[in-house]
Amino acid sequence: MSESQTYTAEQFLDARIDLPEGGRWMELSEGKVIALDELDVEHGTIVLNVSKMLSVYFHKVDQGYACFELGLIVKRNPDTIRFPAVSLFKTGKRFEETDKAITERKPAAIIEVASTKGRRQLMKEHVTEYVSWGVELIWVIDPETREVLEYLPGTGSQVIDINGKIVGGDVLPDFTMKVKDLFAPPDWW
Repeated sequence: MSESQTYTAEQFLDARIDLPEGGRWMELSEGKVIALDELDVEHGTIVLNVSKMLSVYFHKVDQGYACFELGLIVKRNPDTIRFPAVSLFKTGKRFEETDKAITERKPAAIIEVASTKGRRQLMKEHVTEYVSWGVELIWVIDPETREVLEYLPGTGSQVIDINGKIVGGDVLPDFTMKVKDLFAPPDWW
């Protein structure tokens, strides 16, 4: 892939497999391919902890599901694809998006993990795109500060520190998780 060429989402998806590691650490930003930092163990720990809590929650409410590293087409012409850690869908056919590489379907909530310097620098841009797209709830987990930045479009944002908890509100009714539990080492360690 050429750094100067502009790609559509479909062209990016077709060419992605030929990139190092199958393009796993790549995104498309206004038609341009950008490289992201490789994820670290702490990023994986956070996603594991979130996924366990979400699994319990979605089984309890028997509605909705989570997708991990699903490509979201947040803009067209030129195309932008973001790969957040977790995309949460509340409606539609259960698990409809799980086998896809990319989708134009908007999730109700997005969880990002700002686990590296490069990813942290992109978060403002990502969140702005998600808000413009109409995502109802956005959590950005920052392992460095041990905080969660919560964005509720129309309401604003807040920082939730290590002693607080994230709450699903109207988007994920009755979902709560202590921020400190996001960073807990897995039981098998």
